[in-house]
Amino acid sequence: MGTRDIAEPEGIRQARTLPAAWYSSPYHHERELLRVWSAQWVCIGDALDMPEPGSWRALTAGRAPVLLVRDRDGELRAFLNVCRHRASPLCEPGASASGAALTCPYHAWLYRLDGSLARAQGVGEPEGFDVADYSLKPVGLVTWRRWVFVHADATATAPDFGPLAVAIDAFDLEAMDIVLAESDERSFNWKVLVENYSENYHTPFVHPEIDNSNSHDYPMVGDGLVLYAWDRPLQPNDAAGRAMNELLPGEPGWEAVAMATTGQPYDRGSYLTVFPNLMLNVFPDAALAMWVEPLTVKRSVVHRRLYARKGADRAAVAANVAAHRLVHLQDVEICQRVQRSHDAGIDADGVLATVEERGVFWFHEQLRTLLAIP
Repeated sequence: MGTRDIAEPEGIRQARTLPAAWYSSPYHHERELLRVWSAQWVCIGDALDMPEPGSWRALTAGRAPVLLVRDRDGELRAFLNVCRHRASPLCEPGASASGAALTCPYHAWLYRLDGSLARAQGVGEPEGFDVADYSLKPVGLVTWRRWVFVHADATATAPDFGPLAVAIDAFDLEAMDIVLAESDERSFNWKVLVENYSENYHTPFVHPEIDNSNSHDYPMVGDGLVLYAWDRPLQPNDAAGRAMNELLPGEPGWEAVAMATTGQPYDRGSYLTVFPNLMLNVFPDAALAMWVEPLTVKRSVVHRRLYARKGADRAAVAANVAAHRLVHLQDVEICQRVQRSHDAGIDADGVLATVEERGVFWFHEQLRTLLAIP
């Protein structure tokens, strides 16, 4: 099946942009925290961001206070960062520590690194109390490729990222080195960035330095939790170009893209949005992971990790870092402008471009389903 035959998503011609309140109303934000962030697997970082053996780190996933703990044998676990006595956090968000056990700073209840309660000092003899019943409450934890996801419900079924995620199996992402690691607080709702990432309509106007619209188009396909877009050459001249021109991601022969040579930043690009908050640029010689977390309805933290193939030419790495920083700052600027309109309560009442904004439509449909809003 050729990519030129990608079907138009049903309903996109009738689609309209979301109301401003979805980006600025605290009431709506609470609804999303409950139905999206507390009910879905969300990305919290690269595996290299996780604690070392014998240490722990606290973070917030949506509204859930999460404590990541790695025991001395190397097993990573996730718990609610809440003491089972009187709900004190064991570690402040963003902080980390190490040791043989975790001690609650409020009343010194002591927890082992597997989350079990070792000692409840001074608790006396409450009726029916057994330390074995008061372990830290677990949080769901999975790793896909090199990125870690958590779910507030420890019994949640592990996520199935589907066939589009398989399309990047041939890329040796785990072996790449991190060459840029930044986290920045930004003044926009988390969805503004995901929408921006999930379309290429803005590229000629916001990113003219990387615009390749004269030589490529930008098809998009969605399946389950993953939206996959790629730079498709209009006149391919090698196996990788022909694969990107003629195939859908993951079809036999797509692995040629991972083996291709590149001549500049943003060359041979695949771009994956993993609902709700992970965005991936994947190239044969480099990659970018970006995940967003909401602080408030109007503020978000954007985490970015840029990767390069081991042994990559230093000049090529520097060019990738510079290109990424430029593109990211351009996106931040336009996203913050858009947020100002949302903050003013102005509904655009806009349509969606039926080809160029299929990714935005896919993202909105995911949200509407979870929020049960037609």
